[in-house]
Amino acid sequence: MTRIRTLIPKFDWIGPFIGIAAIATLIAAPALADDDTPDTPDTPGATTDPVAPAPQSVILIDQVQLNNVIANLDVEIEDFAKQASVTSTAVANTASGFVDAGDMDLDIRQSQDGTVSAIGILDGGSTRQAGVTTTAYGNSSTGGSWSGNTNYISSQITEGKIEAGTIVDLDETRKLTAATTGIANVSIPASENGNLNASILQESKDSVETTMDVDIDLVTHAATIANTAGGNSVSNSGSTTTNISSIDQRTDPGNLIEASTDIYIREGRNILGTTTAFGNSTTVHNEWGYASLGQSGDSLRQMNGSDIDSQTYVTLDHWTGSATSNAYGVGNAATISNVGSDTALYASQTNFGTVYTSANFTGTSPDGNAIASATSIGNAATATLCATCGDAALTGQTLQYNGANILANTTATVGFAGNIHGAATAVGNAATYQSNGD
Repeated sequence: MTRIRTLIPKFDWIGPFIGIAAIATLIAAPALADDDTPDTPDTPGATTDPVAPAPQSVILIDQVQLNNVIANLDVEIEDFAKQASVTSTAVANTASGFVDAGDMDLDIRQSQDGTVSAIGILDGGSTRQAGVTTTAYGNSSTGGSWSGNTNYISSQITEGKIEAGTIVDLDETRKLTAATTGIANVSIPASENGNLNASILQESKDSVETTMDVDIDLVTHAATIANTAGGNSVSNSGSTTTNISSIDQRTDPGNLIEASTDIYIREGRNILGTTTAFGNSTTVHNEWGYASLGQSGDSLRQMNGSDIDSQTYVTLDHWTGSATSNAYGVGNAATISNVGSDTALYASQTNFGTVYTSANFTGTSPDGNAIASATSIGNAATATLCATCGDAALTGQTLQYNGANILANTTATVGFAGNIHGAATAVGNAATYQSNGD
């Protein structure tokens, strides 16, 4: 159900987070003329037309999805195609609200129950350029103002399973770009030239699973393959903006957030395979305005109870150039970056889910470079300030608790290669505050 209100509603449920600004009306009194000469802007006592107040937009969106949402797309190349494109998208609830100018109160409430599944398949002969994008979201919201103040409020609850899968099976291609993404809740506030107050609640109560299976006989130029599975995601951006975010993210215990990528290329060049799985992720990027992710006494809250599993398998019978097998997994991740203004990060992170990553590489090359890297982190918090102008300060506090196993595994097997680099990194808690500039 979607409702758009033209009057300011009562946001009693918001509590102390955000107040609603009253609409001001400018009333100009008529001028008193002491002769028959008409008033002009240069005449004492003259008036001009009153300046209209900035528009105030008030939007409330309620959405409930109680059954399955499924998208399947299969594209077959019988012989040859100059270009092949596959896009398969399944979203239970999606909402957005943007204004070019003026203030806005945007309140989005979304709930989902049922399976959300997206499958994208590209198979057959040869193509010069191939692109495959497969996306499955439970709830997705975005909004903001490009010249004004924004109160962005989002509540997202996902109770059904999220699945996304991609299959690529080709004889030959010059270039391949393939991306698979499955996330339970996604929220994207944005603002320019104003104030952005974001209050976001996200709850993921079921499992998320993404898979990629790529099998190609020959890649002559490059292949980039990315696979992502996540519970809750917030991506906040602002420019010339005072940006304050209050975030609460939770994933339920007993669930699995899993991303698995399997790549086989008989002969290839410049092959990149990367897989990412996370429980909760919040990213704020701001420029030229105070930015705070959480506040003193009201920290960003992230609690992950789901197990995290990220695995990448890359097998190349023969390759040239570069080849990479990368796997990354994290229970909770919080990142804020700002340019030129004071910055704060106040975060409370708790992880109870096992984090496991595995990067596997097998191949042969006379002079190629190969990288195999697996990284597992329980809780990660990063605040970065580029203080290029003025006396910008970086402040904050981070509390991290990890009660689960953190495991990283990397294997690399090569017949012969120019260079082979392997890395396996497992970290329970990581917090970094960094300020740099002239």
